[in-house]
Amino acid sequence: MPIIIDGYNLIFTCGLEGKTRTPQSLEKARARLISAVASKTSEKDRSNTTIVFDAKRLPIKETSADFRTHQMRVLYAVDHEDADTLIEELIAKHSTPKKLIVVSSDHRLQTAATRRKATAVDSDVWYEQLLATREHRCDQKQTQIDDTFSNGALESIDWAKEFGSMEVDESDEDESDPFPNLADSSLNPFPPGYGEDLLD
Repeated sequence: MPIIIDGYNLIFTCGLEGKTRTPQSLEKARARLISAVASKTSEKDRSNTTIVFDAKRLPIKETSADFRTHQMRVLYAVDHEDADTLIEELIAKHSTPKKLIVVSSDHRLQTAATRRKATAVDSDVWYEQLLATREHRCDQKQTQIDDTFSNGALESIDWAKEFGSMEVDESDEDESDPFPNLADSSLNPFPPGYGEDLLD
């Protein structure tokens, strides 16, 4: 499902900006947001996600106002009045707005999304759902692992191949007498006549 994220709105609403607000701190905040979203969404969702940031000019270290990272599209609104204007344009031009999710707590953008029958979600609500979804996926994977072992999957291991086979020479086995014949001097640890003096 296509998603458009109001980048700075999410950063400031969810407290991802850090303690200060400088060009350097905003750079780190953008990287933190992109990394967080990328690590908590599926590959399909990432390819359909667009993050838009305000920018009067291109930030230092960036070479393009429109690029992809972690499979997501990142836009800087350098040719627009602000990010809201660019996001409104993206909403207006979207080919399937009913499938579109717009992530922003900005009422202006929520109105633009609703007007085209897209789904508008507050930044903090969407981010909390994202975290909860990720935790649920992890819980499901752990449950699958636990079920695999509790169902005795280890019993399916071919122990003979793992440790090698043991051969027993059946000719050496005497099923009628489980104890060796101590009358045989080669098997008797006591010398001849041992203990006979006790019988006198």
